[in-house]
Amino acid sequence: MDARYDASLQRWRGATRAELEAAWGRPTLASQAPDGQVLTWIVHVDIDGRAMPGASPTPIVVTSRTAGGGVSVTTAATSLSPSAAAPITCTTHFAIRDGRVASWTFEGLGCGAPT
Repeated sequence: MDARYDASLQRWRGATRAELEAAWGRPTLASQAPDGQVLTWIVHVDIDGRAMPGASPTPIVVTSRTAGGGVSVTTAATSLSPSAAAPITCTTHFAIRDGRVASWTFEGLGCGAPT
């Protein structure tokens, strides 16, 4: 995934800040660097375990041992309540030198370039 995301960022080499903002929106952070600027975009995507609308719920099956050594099986009609959202984040930094993208770095499991 890292290599594909890095390859997708190649098209931004030489782009201006205005071109980046037109595609990515306003940066989350902008800071001065000794030789230019660093523009940072932080993207959060929430993933949760809820079923798609209209899908039938997954039953819960609970197995337990009885006092006599037998096995008791209980099936509930509904699935577990939706889990808390798990955030997936991607942080992308573009180094701007002489008004153009010179390099970039990124980190996170949710990296994917805007179209």
